[in-house]
Amino acid sequence: MAHVGYIRVSTVEQSTSRQLADVKLDKVFEEKVSAKTVDRPQLQACLDYVRNGDVLHVHSLDRICRSGAGDAVGLVEQMSQKGVSVQFHKEGMRFDGAMSAAQKGVLGILAAVAQMERELIKERQMEGIQAAKAAGKHIGRPKAQVTKEDVQKLLDDGIPKVKAAKALGIGRATLYRLLDA
Repeated sequence: MAHVGYIRVSTVEQSTSRQLADVKLDKVFEEKVSAKTVDRPQLQACLDYVRNGDVLHVHSLDRICRSGAGDAVGLVEQMSQKGVSVQFHKEGMRFDGAMSAAQKGVLGILAAVAQMERELIKERQMEGIQAAKAAGKHIGRPKAQVTKEDVQKLLDDGIPKVKAAKALGIGRATLYRLLDA
């Protein structure tokens, strides 16, 4: 019997360290990819890896749900057919074997709530961005405070464009844009 963990965060900047930190795992499958993407190779590898008698540990329902309740119910049913138990730690739910109608219902409701929570966060984020734009605030990366003359001086000194961009703290595309201006 193996204890297998699936850990997912949405972006490469996010840390996976808090997920399943207190769970002793024999093998961990980890990926940094948005929940909305269909292409989650580590999840697929994890599902292919687990065997009869194993326990699949997932931090929370929202780590596996992509399009709502059907994802969670489908995953648990798929694992049940393989004889794999599924433990959702944040929700405190464990599924061993076939699910009852009540378990399917509760799992479906919790997965739908997780999806709704994710969509509400996205809505609030967009509202915040729109409010900031309306207030005249700059959204995104700060504007470069580098001039064409700054770039040209380094190039005249024989510094290659890539190194000049790095020295000025700008991207190559910004460097070329300044030169074309």
